[in-house]
Amino acid sequence: MATTMSVKWCKKNLEHYSQHVYEMLKEEYPDVPMEVADCVDHCGLCTDVPFAMRNNAVIGGRDPRGLYMKLKQGMAFLSKPALPGTYAAVTAEAGDTAETSTAEK
Repeated sequence: MATTMSVKWCKKNLEHYSQHVYEMLKEEYPDVPMEVADCVDHCGLCTDVPFAMRNNAVIGGRDPRGLYMKLKQGMAFLSKPALPGTYAAVTAEAGDTAETSTAEK
């Protein structure tokens, strides 16, 4: 499954809070690139709350469970079919039509 999503983790934050979240998401979403960096340039945040960077946006939670729920909710679109009328649904439908027409030839 091709994805444009990536998740970046702060090494210090993993040590303090989010190691279990990282391990669970890496197991559940093996196709999503996950990078562990020494520093993600959000000084102080790494020792305050569990967080990760999803597509360069800070996603934080009150506790590891909250972080897990937020990240999982954001990744739900990877496994669910696209909503009708959205760009993703239209492009998927166009791809299905192209595959069908080539298979008929």
